[in-house]
Amino acid sequence: MNIEKIIKEKIDKPVYLKNDGMCAGIAEKEYGSLKDSYNGVFLGIGTGIGTAVFIHGKLMEDIRSAGHMIIERNGRKCNCGKNGCYEAYASMKVLKTQIRNRLKNEELSSKDILNLLQNSDEISKVEDILEEYIEYLAIGISNMARICSSDTVCIGGSFVYYKDILFDRLLCELGRIMIPMEKEKTKIKLATLGNDAGIIGATLIY
Repeated sequence: MNIEKIIKEKIDKPVYLKNDGMCAGIAEKEYGSLKDSYNGVFLGIGTGIGTAVFIHGKLMEDIRSAGHMIIERNGRKCNCGKNGCYEAYASMKVLKTQIRNRLKNEELSSKDILNLLQNSDEISKVEDILEEYIEYLAIGISNMARICSSDTVCIGGSFVYYKDILFDRLLCELGRIMIPMEKEKTKIKLATLGNDAGIIGATLIY
Protein backbone atom coordinates (compact mmCIF):
# COMPACT_ATOMS: atom_id res chain seq x y z
CA MET A 1 0.00 0.00 0.00
CA ASN A 2 1.45 3.35 -1.05
CA ILE A 3 0.66 5.32 2.11
CA GLU A 4 2.58 8.37 0.92
CA LYS A 5 0.41 8.63 -2.20
CA ILE A 6 -2.86 8.06 -0.33
CA ILE A 7 -2.16 10.73 2.29
CA LYS A 8 -0.86 13.22 -0.26
CA GLU A 9 -4.06 12.90 -2.28
CA LYS A 10 -6.08 13.78 0.82
CA ILE A 11 -4.09 16.77 2.05
CA ASP A 12 -2.27 17.94 -1.10
CA LYS A 13 1.00 18.48 0.77
CA PRO A 14 4.41 16.87 0.47
CA VAL A 15 4.46 13.54 2.36
CA TYR A 16 7.57 11.62 3.39
CA LEU A 17 7.77 8.11 4.76
CA LYS A 18 10.64 6.27 6.47
CA ASN A 19 11.03 3.32 8.81
CA ASP A 20 10.60 4.30 12.48
CA GLY A 21 13.94 2.79 13.50
CA MET A 22 15.72 4.83 10.86
CA CYS A 23 13.88 7.97 11.95
CA ALA A 24 15.02 7.39 15.52
CA GLY A 25 18.59 6.85 14.36
CA ILE A 26 18.49 10.05 12.30
CA ALA A 27 17.36 12.00 15.36
CA GLU A 28 20.14 10.52 17.52
CA LYS A 29 22.68 11.33 14.78
CA GLU A 30 21.45 14.90 14.53
CA TYR A 31 20.86 15.73 18.18
CA GLY A 32 21.72 12.79 20.40
CA SER A 33 24.12 10.01 21.29
CA LEU A 34 25.37 9.46 17.73
CA LYS A 35 26.06 13.12 17.02
CA ASP A 36 29.85 12.73 17.18
CA SER A 37 29.89 9.20 15.76
CA TYR A 38 31.64 8.38 12.48
CA ASN A 39 30.49 4.77 12.20
CA GLY A 40 27.42 4.41 14.41
CA VAL A 41 24.59 1.97 14.94
CA PHE A 42 21.18 2.73 16.40
CA LEU A 43 19.14 -0.18 17.76
CA GLY A 44 15.56 0.54 18.79
CA ILE A 45 14.70 -2.24 21.23
CA GLY A 46 10.92 -2.31 21.52
CA THR A 47 8.11 -4.24 19.83
CA GLY A 48 10.77 -5.41 17.40
CA ILE A 49 14.33 -4.23 16.83
CA GLY A 50 14.61 -1.17 14.59
CA THR A 51 17.93 -0.26 13.05
CA ALA A 52 19.83 2.64 11.58
CA VAL A 53 23.45 2.26 10.50
CA PHE A 54 25.74 5.18 9.73
CA ILE A 55 29.00 4.57 7.85
CA HIS A 56 31.35 7.53 7.46
CA GLY A 57 28.54 9.61 8.93
CA LYS A 58 26.06 8.63 6.21
CA LEU A 59 22.83 6.69 6.78
CA MET A 60 22.92 3.31 5.03
CA GLU A 61 19.38 3.20 3.62
CA ASP A 62 19.67 -0.44 2.50
CA ILE A 63 20.52 -1.81 5.95
CA ARG A 64 17.00 -2.08 7.25
CA SER A 65 16.81 -4.31 10.30
CA ALA A 66 19.31 -6.06 12.49
CA GLY A 67 16.25 -7.59 14.12
CA HIS A 68 16.12 -10.25 11.43
CA MET A 69 19.69 -11.49 11.53
CA ILE A 70 19.77 -15.09 12.72
CA ILE A 71 21.31 -15.59 16.14
CA GLU A 72 19.91 -19.04 16.95
CA ARG A 73 19.92 -21.87 14.42
CA ASN A 74 16.50 -23.55 14.24
CA GLY A 75 15.35 -21.07 16.88
CA ARG A 76 12.02 -19.43 17.68
CA LYS A 77 9.65 -18.56 14.87
CA CYS A 78 9.80 -14.86 14.00
CA ASN A 79 6.94 -12.77 12.61
CA CYS A 80 8.96 -12.44 9.40
CA GLY A 81 8.61 -16.17 8.81
CA LYS A 82 12.20 -17.17 9.59
CA ASN A 83 13.45 -19.00 12.66
CA GLY A 84 15.97 -17.69 15.18
CA CYS A 85 15.81 -13.96 14.41
CA TYR A 86 17.41 -11.51 16.83
CA GLU A 87 14.14 -9.78 17.68
CA ALA A 88 12.52 -13.13 18.53
CA TYR A 89 14.96 -13.23 21.45
CA ALA A 90 15.91 -9.66 22.30
CA SER A 91 12.93 -7.37 21.70
CA MET A 92 11.22 -5.85 24.72
CA LYS A 93 7.98 -7.45 23.53
CA VAL A 94 9.52 -10.90 23.90
CA LEU A 95 10.89 -10.10 27.36
CA LYS A 96 7.50 -8.86 28.59
CA THR A 97 5.70 -11.86 27.09
CA GLN A 98 8.06 -14.26 28.85
CA ILE A 99 7.51 -12.48 32.17
CA ARG A 100 3.72 -12.56 31.74
CA ASN A 101 3.87 -16.27 30.91
CA ARG A 102 6.09 -17.04 33.89
CA LEU A 103 3.77 -15.20 36.27
CA LYS A 104 0.68 -16.58 34.51
CA ASN A 105 -0.77 -13.09 34.17
CA GLU A 106 -1.42 -11.83 30.65
CA GLU A 107 -2.99 -8.65 32.04
CA LEU A 108 0.31 -7.21 33.31
CA SER A 109 0.92 -3.84 31.67
CA SER A 110 4.37 -2.55 30.76
CA LYS A 111 4.20 -0.32 33.84
CA ASP A 112 3.26 -3.31 36.02
CA ILE A 113 6.27 -5.22 34.72
CA LEU A 114 8.58 -2.27 35.34
CA ASN A 115 7.30 -1.98 38.92
CA LEU A 116 7.78 -5.71 39.39
CA LEU A 117 11.38 -5.59 38.19
CA GLN A 118 12.09 -2.75 40.59
CA ASN A 119 11.02 -4.97 43.49
CA SER A 120 13.92 -7.07 44.79
CA ASP A 121 11.59 -9.85 45.95
CA GLU A 122 9.59 -10.05 42.74
CA ILE A 123 12.53 -9.85 40.33
CA SER A 124 13.93 -13.11 41.72
CA LYS A 125 10.96 -14.91 40.10
CA VAL A 126 12.15 -13.94 36.63
CA GLU A 127 15.91 -13.65 37.16
CA ASP A 128 16.72 -16.48 34.75
CA ILE A 129 14.56 -14.84 32.07
CA LEU A 130 16.46 -11.56 32.46
CA GLU A 131 19.83 -13.33 32.27
CA GLU A 132 18.94 -15.13 29.05
CA TYR A 133 17.44 -11.97 27.57
CA ILE A 134 20.58 -9.94 28.28
CA GLU A 135 22.78 -12.68 26.80
CA TYR A 136 20.89 -12.60 23.50
CA LEU A 137 20.69 -8.80 23.45
CA ALA A 138 24.45 -8.56 23.95
CA ILE A 139 25.17 -11.08 21.18
CA GLY A 140 23.30 -8.98 18.63
CA ILE A 141 24.94 -5.74 19.75
CA SER A 142 28.38 -7.33 19.58
CA ASN A 143 27.61 -8.66 16.08
CA MET A 144 26.51 -5.26 14.80
CA ALA A 145 29.48 -3.49 16.37
CA ARG A 146 31.87 -5.93 14.71
CA ILE A 147 30.17 -6.03 11.30
CA CYS A 148 29.83 -2.24 11.05
CA SER A 149 33.16 -1.43 12.71
CA SER A 150 31.16 0.87 14.98
CA ASP A 151 32.59 3.49 17.27
CA THR A 152 29.19 3.85 18.96
CA VAL A 153 26.12 1.69 19.44
CA CYS A 154 23.09 3.65 20.63
CA ILE A 155 20.21 1.79 22.26
CA GLY A 156 16.74 3.29 22.18
CA GLY A 157 13.13 2.22 22.02
CA SER A 158 11.16 1.23 25.10
CA PHE A 159 14.34 -0.36 26.49
CA VAL A 160 15.21 3.09 27.85
CA TYR A 161 12.31 2.89 30.35
CA TYR A 162 14.00 -0.17 31.88
CA LYS A 163 17.52 1.24 31.84
CA ASP A 164 17.95 1.18 35.62
CA ILE A 165 17.30 -2.55 35.63
CA LEU A 166 18.81 -3.72 32.34
CA PHE A 167 21.56 -1.38 31.18
CA ASP A 168 24.25 -2.24 33.72
CA ARG A 169 23.53 -5.93 33.19
CA LEU A 170 23.96 -5.41 29.46
CA LEU A 171 27.26 -3.56 29.84
CA CYS A 172 28.55 -6.35 32.07
CA GLU A 173 27.61 -9.02 29.55
CA LEU A 174 29.14 -7.06 26.66
CA GLY A 175 32.29 -6.74 28.71
CA ARG A 176 32.34 -10.52 28.97
CA ILE A 177 31.73 -11.43 25.32
CA MET A 178 33.36 -8.62 23.32
CA ILE A 179 37.01 -8.95 22.43
CA PRO A 180 39.35 -6.33 23.96
CA MET A 181 39.70 -4.41 20.69
CA GLU A 182 35.92 -4.07 20.35
CA LYS A 183 35.46 -3.03 23.97
CA GLU A 184 38.10 -0.35 23.59
CA LYS A 185 36.74 0.97 20.32
CA THR A 186 32.96 0.80 20.78
CA LYS A 187 30.96 3.01 23.12
CA ILE A 188 27.58 1.70 24.23
CA LYS A 189 25.13 4.53 24.88
CA LEU A 190 21.46 4.99 25.64
CA ALA A 191 19.40 7.16 23.30
CA THR A 192 19.60 10.77 24.46
CA LEU A 193 16.12 11.40 23.06
CA GLY A 194 14.63 8.33 24.70
CA ASN A 195 11.62 6.68 23.10
CA ASP A 196 10.69 9.98 21.39
CA ALA A 197 13.62 9.72 18.97
CA GLY A 198 11.47 8.29 16.17
CA ILE A 199 8.98 11.15 16.38
CA ILE A 200 11.77 13.72 16.32
CA GLY A 201 13.57 11.97 13.47
CA ALA A 202 10.42 11.98 11.34
CA THR A 203 10.62 15.76 11.23
CA LEU A 204 14.11 15.52 9.69
CA ILE A 205 13.46 13.34 6.63
CA TYR A 206 12.12 15.98 4.22
